Amino acid sequence: MAELRALGERVTPARRAVLRVLAGTSEHLSVDDVLARADEIVPGLHRTTVYRAVETLGELGLVTHVHPDHGPAVYHLASSLTGSGHLHVRCRRCGEISDVPADLLDGVADRLARQLGFRLQPDHAALTGLCRTCAAAADPPGHPR
Repeated sequence: MAELRALGERVTPARRAVLRVLAGTSEHLSVDDVLARADEIVPGLHRTTVYRAVETLGELGLVTHVHPDHGPAVYHLASSLTGSGHLHVRCRRCGEISDVPADLLDGVADRLARQLGFRLQPDHAALTGLCRTCAAAADPPGHPR
């Protein structure tokens, strides 16, 4: 809450609840997931109110989101609050989202910058593929990868 005050922003019940929910989990939550958990903190919150709170907190740099494939955006605390930046990988089969170190794509980003003048900003996207479990289930025994 100190971060909101330092930015000159109001600490509303919805913003407080959203920050508490996201601070209390390492999961990536949809607005509906946030609403379900926030309702335990502030009963009667409306989905639109939670959505606005999440969006405002995102604009303030306190919450960030990722768009996994074609599904709804999922949210978590920004690295400015957690102290650890990360990227996301998502399994195409089971939907699991995992965090990977932020520097994983540094080589790719450097190469794109040198060759194309392109500045990679992967923080709102998820790299897709198959998680270990789904990849093992997809390959028959003895199948070369």
